Formats: sequence, C-alpha cells, structure tokens
Amino acid sequence: MGKPVSDQHTEWLSISEYLQSSTPANFNPASPDNFQHQPLPEAPVIASDPQTGVLTAELTAAYDTYNFTTFRQGASVTEELYLRSYNGAMVGPTMVARPGDVLKIRLMSGLPEETHPPHCDDTGHCDHNVPHNFNTTNLHTHGLHVDPTGKSDNVFVKLTSGEHFDYEIQIPEDHPAGTFWYHAHIHGATSVQVGSGMAGALIIKGDYDEMPGLGQADERVMMFQEIAFNEQGRIENNDTFAPTAWDDLSTERGWHISVNGAVMPEISLRPGEVEHWRLVHAGVRKLMNLRLVPACGTEQAVPLVQLAADGIPFDTKRLADDRGVFLAPGYRNDVAVRAFRPGVYYLVDTLDPTAGATLSEHYCDRNRGDAPLVLDQQAQSILARVVVSGAPKLMWYPRNGALAKLQRPEPIGSEELSPLAQYVEFDIDVSQDPWVGLINGQPYDPDQPRILKLGEAQTWYISSVFSHHPFHIHVNPFEVIRRDASGNVVDRFWKDTINVPEIDPNDEVGTTIEARMRYTDFSGAFVAHCHILDHGDHGMMEKVVIEP
Repeated sequence: MGKPVSDQHTEWLSISEYLQSSTPANFNPASPDNFQHQPLPEAPVIASDPQTGVLTAELTAAYDTYNFTTFRQGASVTEELYLRSYNGAMVGPTMVARPGDVLKIRLMSGLPEETHPPHCDDTGHCDHNVPHNFNTTNLHTHGLHVDPTGKSDNVFVKLTSGEHFDYEIQIPEDHPAGTFWYHAHIHGATSVQVGSGMAGALIIKGDYDEMPGLGQADERVMMFQEIAFNEQGRIENNDTFAPTAWDDLSTERGWHISVNGAVMPEISLRPGEVEHWRLVHAGVRKLMNLRLVPACGTEQAVPLVQLAADGIPFDTKRLADDRGVFLAPGYRNDVAVRAFRPGVYYLVDTLDPTAGATLSEHYCDRNRGDAPLVLDQQAQSILARVVVSGAPKLMWYPRNGALAKLQRPEPIGSEELSPLAQYVEFDIDVSQDPWVGLINGQPYDPDQPRILKLGEAQTWYISSVFSHHPFHIHVNPFEVIRRDASGNVVDRFWKDTINVPEIDPNDEVGTTIEARMRYTDFSGAFVAHCHILDHGDHGMMEKVVIEP
C-alpha cells in the first residue's frame, strides 16, 4: 500500500498540477488508424431492488465464441476465442447491492459433460490436487463477510452439466461499502475458469460512495484479466498458466492483459475532473504495478490516490512513492484519478518485463502525428489509453476526515488477541511431477482442516519459502500490521488478500506478513489459499472451520 498522505499534500499536488496545466502544442488525441482504441467497455449492471433489498440475477456458465482484438508481430489482429464464460460475455455482469440486501443468484451450468475428473489409481485413491473438473463449477463472492454455508457463499457446492443452484447470500447491515468481485471457485479448475473470464465485479454501495469528493465523481469498474488462450483460441488445461508462460509466449501468441475484455481501450477525462476507478485484478498469476504516465514523457505520472483496498476504505488517503498502485491476483484497489494537463496518457504495468523507464518517443501523440502506432514490445505493458481533453472541470479529492468516518471493522487491539498465533507457510514441491503446492508442508486435504473458534481474535504470521504467493482467506478480512526495526507499529490497514514475498533469511521478520484476524458472526467451513490460481488447483489451499 502507499503511504498515508494529508489533505495538505493532495492539495499541493492539485496546485502543482494546475500550475503546469496548459494545452501542449500539436496535441493530437486521435486514435491511430492501425489500432483503434475502443472506448472502455462496461459490463451490464444488475442492481438490487431498493424497495425489497433483493438483487436477483441469473448467471449461465457456458462456452461462447468471441472476437478478441489484440496485436501480434507489430500488427493488429482479431483472434476468435472459444471460452467458458458467464452469460456469453468475456466479463460477467456487474452486481450492485447495499448493506442489508440479499443476493439471489441462480447459477446454471451450460457446460458440457465432465471430461476431466480427478485422477484415480487402481486402489481407488483420487488425487484432487492435480488440475481437474474443468466443466464442473460453482460461485464465490470474493471478499464479502457472509455465511460460508448452505446456499450462501459455499465453495463446496459442485454443479455439473445441466444443473443449477440458487444462491441466497445475506449481506450484513453493517457491511462496509466497497469493491468486491465474484468468480468460479471449483477446486482443480479455478485457474482454467477464471482465466477464461468467469468473473465479474460486485459493488456494495453505501456511505463510501456518498462522501463529499466521491459522490460527485464518475466511476469506472476495471476488471484486469489474463486470457492466455492456446493456438486454437481455447483454454483447456493449465499449460498456458505455467510460471514463465506469459513472459515467454505473450508476444508471439497475442496475449495481452485485457480491461473489461478489451485490449488497450480508451478512457476520456476532462482536465481537473476526479474519477473514481475501481480496479479489480481478476487474473490468474501476474503481479502488476499500474502507473498513469504521459505519452510524451515530459511530466510526472498522474497520481493514483488510493482510497480503499479489498473493499474496505482506508482511514486516510494513500499515495505510493511512484504515484502508482500495486495489484496482485485477487486485489481490489479504489483510486481517485485527476489529470489537469490536456494530452494523451497511458496506463502502464511497470512490472511487465517489456516496460521501460519511460515510453518510447513514438508513443508521443505530438511526435507521431498521423503516422501509425508502433506496436513494439513496450506495447505489451500498456493497459489503456487515457485522453484528457475538453472544457476543464475542477474537482477535489475526498477529505481524510470523511474517509475516517466510514464504516469499517474496528481495529484489533493487542489486548483482544488470543495468546496462540496461527501460522501459514507457502511452499512448492517441485520434486513431484506434476508439482504440488503446500501450506505448512501439506497439500490440500479437506479431511485435515484448520480449526478456529468463533468470537476469538488471533495474530497470523504468513510466509513463503519458495517464490511469492498472494494469501487469501474467505469470510473474515484481516488487519495487516507493519512495524519498524524496533518493533513499533507504524502502519495498519484491512485486506482480504495480501502478497507474501519469498522469505529473506537475513530478514525473516521483514519478509513475513503479520496480520490480525477476528472471527465474527459466522461459523462453518471455507478455505484459505494462494490466489495464484493454478497454485491453489495444485494443492496450495487448506480448509478452515470456525466452530461455535
């Protein structure tokens, strides 16, 4: 997360940007002829009935055919994809509800008969930690603090071809307003199904959206997806999600991080206008660091002022040193965006290996003129084109005082903590073929759950001995605790997914995540896992049971 910033700091940013704001000479906002940046698509919205407090939705999981415009070998191409999806779209509908509402979602499976059951040996033992069940499905509302049992957010439901299930998910009256999402969560096939686009945004509206500085702002939902299709335009196994597959194959295959199903779409802003961007990392495994940089490289990046993470608002605005925002799979970050200077900007993933320190000169609209856009390696790191033009519309960021008053869980004090801590250690056993994901030395075994007690609060220490892993737990969010070298708490914020770096033997404390978790309201069984989705399919998951 970025560092907390004061209202004075963001006001200074406003003045500094305003003083530099003038229309540059030869400003050319036209989209190049050789790659038409389509407007950012918007998924259809399904909202709850304000009179009854019920959201009624139908999702059909089925194969469909899509025309996916991307680029390969420097030229725009349109690939025909045949993928599993919801309601015949590459991104599921956006569901919008409020605290206290009920989500009544009928999930119907139009997928074919299962052809990838778990591998079973001659003794009848079935290995459920090898990817399987690609045509079996279910639904998870990622980040919601709701009942994990019965017809609610139950990830142990399994739907096969022709079956349906009626979910009924009661959102608590005191639930924070924020950005959440839903996606398929069948063990063994989560990477294949989410990687095909079986996901959508889930927005809980409330006090957050109505506070001064945000209630007047237009908002955009941005679902970032890794659609790693094979040469036939399909995703039928985990091969395209291998650890280095994206870096090795994306350029030649035409893979590109899509935003709401589109490659490098265009967003229009007016000078001085604040927009509320809800960023959802709905991909499988890539880490991203997003920055909004000028096409001509003559000014600083536009600040992405962070307001909330994983559906829970911060108590003060935050800004990273590079003015960007970090996203791991499963993350949601809400940012306020404002650019004063007219011109063309690009939303860039600076963690992509093709990204440079600055954009090449030919991306500058003033240099390009009417020439075609050069779709070189660096274009792989560009996620969207942003054009700032038109009449100025002066707006201000939300104030910290307004953020501080919003609904969020109470901080977990040291006096509340049980003396016994919980430990999570991620690892991968590469000596086996196929490899196996481990938590505390064991692959996923639903008969060996972690037992917790309703009403307790505990410290969790989360680490990784091999590579990085985004830790996600269902039902209850956790409070991340950051300390200085002397052990003093210097920062704390709420999350439900946190990237865990590979442990540094010289700094085990600094590379171990310390979090506090309170088990409230709901007992029952659910799961915790790595949100690099093929890691979970290979066993990097555990069952968690909260007992009354």
